[in-house]
Amino acid sequence: MHPERSNRKKPPSIRHEGRHGLSPKLLHDDVCRLDFQMSSNFFVSQKILPAAKASWKYKHEPRFLRAHKRLPKNRKEVGNYMKKDSLWKLWSSLKRNNQEMNYYNRGEIIHRNEIKINEKYNNQIKKLGNIYLDSELNIPSYITKIDIHCMPNGYNSDNGNGIFAGSNYDIASLYLATGGELGKYSDGAGWSNIAFIKKYFPNFEPKNILDLGCTIGHSTLPLKKYWPKAEIHAIDACAPVLRYAFSRSNFLNTAINFHQKNAEFTGFKSNTFDLITSSMFLHEIPQKNIKKIGSEIFRLLKPEGMMLHNEQPQYHGVNPVEQFFREWDTWYNNEPMRCAFRDMNLIKWAENSGFKKNSIFQKIAPGAKFINGNIKTLNNGSWFIFTAIK
Repeated sequence: MHPERSNRKKPPSIRHEGRHGLSPKLLHDDVCRLDFQMSSNFFVSQKILPAAKASWKYKHEPRFLRAHKRLPKNRKEVGNYMKKDSLWKLWSSLKRNNQEMNYYNRGEIIHRNEIKINEKYNNQIKKLGNIYLDSELNIPSYITKIDIHCMPNGYNSDNGNGIFAGSNYDIASLYLATGGELGKYSDGAGWSNIAFIKKYFPNFEPKNILDLGCTIGHSTLPLKKYWPKAEIHAIDACAPVLRYAFSRSNFLNTAINFHQKNAEFTGFKSNTFDLITSSMFLHEIPQKNIKKIGSEIFRLLKPEGMMLHNEQPQYHGVNPVEQFFREWDTWYNNEPMRCAFRDMNLIKWAENSGFKKNSIFQKIAPGAKFINGNIKTLNNGSWFIFTAIK
């Protein structure tokens, strides 16, 4: 869910972001900078992006038609024209600058508050859930060799007991990037997953749940809040985000069991889980590794168990112009597997993993929030949800 798909006139203030025990103190100037950052993101997506798309429609498409007597067959043909376009260059430059400025602004806040944040983390009595770290785990190269999303030092920067990467991923991050569309705790994807299950599988009541690629637990915590009697396990390969996630979940009074594991071979027993989920995870993984993850999911699910993956829509059926604009993150935001994933045939992937074709279900689903004990679906934004039953 992105500001590009929002019709609001302006984003909220960062003051509305949800707070918890690890949240740093924001000074007046911090709020001003972050609010400007959010407004800048909003302006670029609401004003500059439509202008760049109009430049294709009214300037470059006629030129392409004259030269080729047809419309573009793929996004590469669109890019051959648009990458020379001044409005596309302006949009791309501002979008990348906003991303870098975001890390600069919140990095300054975290560094200034780091001693206090660490004190809160170290002094906290963590009674809810558990954390299991594995110092011998071989971290996949697709995590260690790039700073995904351009996040400085990536998700696995670790001095042996730190939580900086978790702080960097949490504070003024998704809330700022999406203009608050995921809710004050940026848990909208998690609630959308649950809303989807309740709508299409109303009698499904999982007792054992596994969340893959959980980072700091944004989409994990809703699982426990909605199914309080269920046992929730969440895995990630990176220790710093897991330490932060465990502390954060305790501050938010939610019991989650966090594990440092590779989703390709988790070590859990076969036929363990009723539900296995992921949110914005698979598009960061190379295809050969996704294939291994699919087989592992099938092994872990109980009979009649469900896998559910929340992602951005696939490219199938999307015109080449829109594909070109959506592939920006692949080239300029350190998400090199993004396009390859969106080109994947997920139905074949699920079948090759062991699922039967008639058990596979995919749909564009609305956003959702949890309000006064009820899930409320929203009109703004949309998610691509892919499920299969074992």
